[in-house]
Amino acid sequence: MTPRHSTAFGLCLVGLIGCPDPSEPADTQDDVVDVDTAGTESEGTDVETQSNRLANGGFELGASWWRPSGVTNHDWVRTGDAIHDSAETFVAYEGDSAQKFWGMYAGSVPNTSEHGLTLTDLTALDTHVVTARALTAADDAVLGGSEAVLFLRYLNSGGDVLSEQTSLPVDDDFPKDLWEELRVEAQVPSGAVSGELGLRFALADWNATGSVYVDDVVWTSTGTGSVAGERLLVWHDEFDGSTLNDDNWTRLELPAYTFNAEMQTYTTSTNNAAVEDGHLIITARQESSGSITSARLVTDGKAEWTYGRMEAFAQVPSGIGTWPAFWMLPSDNAYGGWPDSGEIDVLEYVGCSPNRVFQTIHTGAYNHMIGTEQGGETERVATAGMHLYAVDWTADDLVFTVDGETVFTFANDGTDNSDRWPFDQDFHLILNLAFGGNWGGFCGVDTTALPQEFRVDWVRVYQ
Repeated sequence: MTPRHSTAFGLCLVGLIGCPDPSEPADTQDDVVDVDTAGTESEGTDVETQSNRLANGGFELGASWWRPSGVTNHDWVRTGDAIHDSAETFVAYEGDSAQKFWGMYAGSVPNTSEHGLTLTDLTALDTHVVTARALTAADDAVLGGSEAVLFLRYLNSGGDVLSEQTSLPVDDDFPKDLWEELRVEAQVPSGAVSGELGLRFALADWNATGSVYVDDVVWTSTGTGSVAGERLLVWHDEFDGSTLNDDNWTRLELPAYTFNAEMQTYTTSTNNAAVEDGHLIITARQESSGSITSARLVTDGKAEWTYGRMEAFAQVPSGIGTWPAFWMLPSDNAYGGWPDSGEIDVLEYVGCSPNRVFQTIHTGAYNHMIGTEQGGETERVATAGMHLYAVDWTADDLVFTVDGETVFTFANDGTDNSDRWPFDQDFHLILNLAFGGNWGGFCGVDTTALPQEFRVDWVRVYQ
């Protein structure tokens, strides 16, 4: 949202990122030993704890599971992609993406193919659980004796399988065109140094058909363990209740024109920020008095982090003058006031620049006030549906993405200069919908377009 003060955004230099030109319109296991197979499927029951949700458990960032070398029998698919040989289209269980698996037409039949993730840092006797949502479409159903199962497997230092547990199968009897939960639970055996979680597709015969889609994969442990290449959830808000979780967020009260000449008054009213139908809805509206009200929610004092992946699945409003944002500020301003302690803008959108999403950083050395702002932008019809806005923040760089596409990377230059890299301190999250102001209103405002809604399905932090 750029400066946190009433300092004018109008000092933006045309052509800088985040400062639009005002002239613009508005490998398979063959020998498995000592294998136990058990599992349950809990229809209609959500068993997830979410405490160890995978950063890419919904495959929003594309395919991530390992596979046998040279075999391409799984793909990242997006909502709207076609079902095989069908006029029907795929719709994800959550978010916009999933993973599609099918039989491996290679070698002899029957045969199997496996895909998954590696578990490390294990402790014997800990309990692990993997849940996922699975779908087989009527127009491409798993039939003819083929089946797909979730599995948890543990190996010793020599790579020998010590134990394996599987879920109930996706097979001929599995419901069609319905997302159903698969669940597998296992105890880490003594001597295990690594594990694998994943999906096995067993192809029964050459004429067997079908594929299975997998989404919303969650792994949990009662003790230690990590998933190689995956961050795990440390904080989240799914907005699944009926009220805003006050343990997560503070509603700020701020008068109009506090920041950037923005017209809105930020209130604590549920008219401006409410939880409905699994979404946080921040609404900018014009009151009978003529004033503009909206909401600004922060985790300051309740949750803050140094490094991690921060993401929001959100739909922005339309309307000239709207300025929604998902962004971060330092909690303690270790290097001084703005911009010296930094700012991380994961999502900014202004109604005056439709279909353009902006992601930027601000530091003492890099900010629009001195013509050095750093950022990127991408085209999205962001008002028409939900998109995934994220930043992956490490000690080395900040990588900004939209729907898994890298938009902008800002690297730590290693000079140990806080003016260039103040991003080694705790930051908190902010969600707000501004109206007007030096950027939001650079092409004017249209109060007749109000009310407008900024909808957020979830906010998640992984480390």
